[in-house]
Amino acid sequence: MRLARILFALGTLVAVPAVSFAEDADAYYKQGLAYKQQGKNDDAISALEKAVAANPKHGMAWSSLGNLYKQKGDITKAVAAYEAATAVIKKDKVLWSNLGMAYYRAGEKLDKDAKAKQIDKAIAALEQGKTLAPNDAEIRGNLGTIKRQKGDLPGAIAELEVATKNKPDDANYWNNLGVAYRMSKRDDDALKAFEKAVAISPNDPQLHFNLGVVYRRKEEVDKAIAEYEKAVGLQPDYVDAWYDLGHVYKANHENDKSINAFQKYLDLNKGKDSLGQKKAEEELAGMGGAKEGSQEGSAQGPEVGHAQEAGSQQEVGSPRVGWRVLRWQTCGSAGSPPRRSPPPVPR
Repeated sequence: MRLARILFALGTLVAVPAVSFAEDADAYYKQGLAYKQQGKNDDAISALEKAVAANPKHGMAWSSLGNLYKQKGDITKAVAAYEAATAVIKKDKVLWSNLGMAYYRAGEKLDKDAKAKQIDKAIAALEQGKTLAPNDAEIRGNLGTIKRQKGDLPGAIAELEVATKNKPDDANYWNNLGVAYRMSKRDDDALKAFEKAVAISPNDPQLHFNLGVVYRRKEEVDKAIAEYEKAVGLQPDYVDAWYDLGHVYKANHENDKSINAFQKYLDLNKGKDSLGQKKAEEELAGMGGAKEGSQEGSAQGPEVGHAQEAGSQQEVGSPRVGWRVLRWQTCGSAGSPPRRSPPPVPR
C-alpha cells in the first residue's frame, strides 16, 4: 500500500511539469495582452516572449509578438514571429498578410538581389492570404503594389482592379491602379482611375499631382495646370509639383509664372536633387525673365521632369506618379476575428 502511494506520488510529480508549462504559457500570454491593452508594449513583449519560450507552438502569442515587434520597427523579429505563427495557425488570412508585409519591409533597405528575394517571399505569403480570402481588398491592393515593384504590370493591374471593385471608396487603391495603368501606357484608364481617387479624397495634394501628370502627358495643359495648382495650394512645399508647374506654365506661354514656379522649386530643393536643380536653372536662364505670354523658350510640351516618372516605390511624396502607402493588417490574437488597422504605415 505504501509502495503504491509512493508510485502514485512519483507519477503525479512526473506529470506536473508538462501541465505547468502549458499553464505558464497561457498565463504569460494573457499577461502580455493585458500589458498591451495598457500601452506597456515592452512589458507585453517580455511576457509574450516567456509564453513562446514555455510553449513554442503558441501561435496566438507569436502573432501578438509579431504585431508588437512591427510596431517597434523591429522587422527582423516580426518576420520570425509571423513565420512561427503561420507554422501553427495556417488558415488565418491576417497572419499571412502580415507576414507578407513584414517580408516586404525587411527587403526595403537591402541590395537589389536580396530585395528581390524578399519581394518574392512577400508575394508568396500574400498569395496564401488571397487563397483564404480572395475578395480581401487590402490583400489584393498590397499584392498589386508589390507586383508592380517586381515589374509585373499585368499582375499588378489585375490585383488592383479587384481591390477597387471590392472597396471602391478607397482613394489609395484607385491611385495605385492609376499608376499601374500609366506605367502600362494606358493613359485613358489612368486618367479615370486618378479622377476617381481625387473625387474620393479631394484634399490630397499627391492625387492632384498624379492627375496633373496624366493631363500633361495627354497634352491637356490647362487641366494639368489646374491640378498642379491645386497640389501646391494644398501643400505649398510640394517641390515636384512646383517643378512640373514650371514646365506646363512655359508650355502655355505663361513665362512669368513659369519663372516663379521654377524659382520656388529651387528655393525648396536647395540642391537636394542635383539633376533637377540643373534643369530648372537652365530653364530659368533660357527664359531670362521673359514677359508672360511671350514666345521665348520652347513651345513644346513639358519634359517628364527630373525624376523617372512612376518608377519609384517611395510612397507618399515620391517624384512623379507615386504609390501610396502599403498597409498592415493586425489581429489581437490569432484565431480571433481579424481587425483592420485603420491608419496606414506612418509616412
